[in-house]
Amino acid sequence: MIMKNVIGTFEAKTNFTKLIQRVNNGEEFLITRRGEPVAKIVPLEKSINTVTTANAIDRIKKLGKEMHLGKFNWEEWKSYRDVGRR
Repeated sequence: MIMKNVIGTFEAKTNFTKLIQRVNNGEEFLITRRGEPVAKIVPLEKSINTVTTANAIDRIKKLGKEMHLGKFNWEEWKSYRDVGRR
C-alpha cells in the first residue's frame, strides 16, 4: 500500500498540531523513523456502526450456544482474577 502522506518522526513532532488538524479533516499519515514505518495516524470514526456491532454480538451469542457454555458466571471469573492477589 502506497501512502501519499509519509512524514518522519521529527517533522510529525514539530508540526503535531497542524498534523492533527489535517487528520481531523480526513487525511491519513504514515510516520517513519529513519525511513522505516513506525506508526499510522488516521481519523477516528465519527459514529459507531450499530448494525455491525449488533451482528457481532449475535454471532458471539450463537457461538456460545453452539459450544454449550451456559450462563456467564461473574463471581467465578472474579475468583480467577483474584487468584494470587491475597
